[in-house]
Amino acid sequence: MSAKGGVGKSVISSLMALSLPRATLIDLDVHAMAIPKLFGLEGRLHEVTSKGIEPFRVKNVAIVSLSGIVRDRFVVLPGGNVASTMESIIAFSDIDTDYVVFDLPPGLGDEVLVLERVTDFVPVVVTTPSRVSRKVVDYLLKYLEERGKKAKVLVNMAYMECDGKTVKPFGDYEGFGLPLDPDLENYVGRIQDYEGPVRAKVGEFLSALF
Repeated sequence: MSAKGGVGKSVISSLMALSLPRATLIDLDVHAMAIPKLFGLEGRLHEVTSKGIEPFRVKNVAIVSLSGIVRDRFVVLPGGNVASTMESIIAFSDIDTDYVVFDLPPGLGDEVLVLERVTDFVPVVVTTPSRVSRKVVDYLLKYLEERGKKAKVLVNMAYMECDGKTVKPFGDYEGFGLPLDPDLENYVGRIQDYEGPVRAKVGEFLSALF
């Protein structure tokens, strides 16, 4: 989750799910639906059985997205329909894995309230080293703290390796830093095949988290 858009939540959510033994990745960004685009699932529809919405299966990850119901069309949802749609995606999905990773839309609204209603979640908050990003994300961190949730902060695009040296192009940061890897862009549509330094650091983060 993040209060800021464009910080890489969907990429990190995908790499987290891929780095766990058995995980369901639920795309709760019901407007943008980036997860199917990352995995090359655009245009595919979920099957619906007596068990509910059957996730797409990619390697060790089961994936559920509204895109699998509306087929890569944009969705405009007014008011309370956002929360009810999110809850329905969770309630009617056939989830049978050890872990569930939620990819949330940016902001501090229905998405956080829905998770509070349905599960005792572990918040992973994504930001970049940008001062603007961190100031916006601080709103979410303060809210979670008031709700008794201790968030883990992932700082995306925090540093890069150059000639054996660690360079922080955007300055120092607080939190668990992830490297900047330009090659990651080449894996849009096949994120499941990416084995670069960002995925390695996400795996390291998960080892410390659990």
